[in-house]
Parts: sequence; C-alpha cells; structure tokens
Amino acid sequence: MEHVVAASRVAGVLVTAFRIDVSPRRLEALAQEKQRRDTLTEYRRDHHRLIGRATEDPSLLPVLDAYEGDLYPDTQRRHLFANDLYQHAYQGYQLGVLSLADLHGHLRYIFQSRAMRKYWEATRHHRACLVADSEEAELGRMVDALVAALDDAEANGDDWWVAGDAPEN
Repeated sequence: MEHVVAASRVAGVLVTAFRIDVSPRRLEALAQEKQRRDTLTEYRRDHHRLIGRATEDPSLLPVLDAYEGDLYPDTQRRHLFANDLYQHAYQGYQLGVLSLADLHGHLRYIFQSRAMRKYWEATRHHRACLVADSEEAELGRMVDALVAALDDAEANGDDWWVAGDAPEN
C-alpha cells in the first residue's frame, strides 16, 4: 500500500511539473543567474582567504597598504576586517539575501562602531574612483549619508539604531 501512495505522489508531482510552462529561455536565464551567484560567492571566499592570510602574517600587510598615510599594523588589520564586514553585507544584498532596507539596517548596526567609521574615512579616496552611477558608488553614497547621520546622532546623544532614513526597496 505504501508503494501505491508513494507512486501516486510521484505521479502528481510529475503532472504538476508538466503543467508548469517554463520556456527554455527562462531556464537558461535562471541557470546563468545561478552561475553568476556561485561565481560571486566563490570570488568573495577567495578574497576573504587572501585577506585572512595578510592579517595572520604581518609581513604581508604592506602589500595591502593602500591607505593615505602610515598605519600601524593593528589599525590596518582592523581596516581589513571592517572591509570584510562591509563586503559581506554588500554581497548579501547582491545575492538577494538582504533587501536594500535590510542592508541599510545591517550597515547602520556595523557603522555605529567608531572603528568602522574610521575605516570608511580612510577608504574615501578608494570610492572616489568608482563609476559614479555604479551600484557600488550608490551604496557608498548611502553609507556616507548613514555615517553622517550616525555622527549627528552620537553628537546629539540620540540612539544609533534610529539614525538615517532607510531607503525604499
């Protein structure tokens, strides 16, 4: 009897699958999007591994010193970790794990840290090189506004978790 029930369930699934009209173009587009997401994820893993090697081995830190002025190794490691946090949040948005409003809330949380805001200021010249209408440049401007709101909230004694206007999705 169990085999009959299982067979009827499988038959039902197959009938439903045949009723779904998915064009070959749509299937190809879905496959390409999955490949893009998988590639992006693997690229970020590689980036994280490389940064990890530099933070574990201080002799590698000078290779990544793209900041204006000299930084102590501990400060540079903090900046690299801050970059990893920021990139992690950004990738979550790119992959659709976070909506724009969710990303804003997550960034508000991590940028309430003074160390995170120091990293953001130290990398301002990096963002100046971005294509002005790129997604990353737009995100940078959103974070600039968020950091300004957090600085104002801190100066006025307001709560950080309400600073900055959340964008609409």
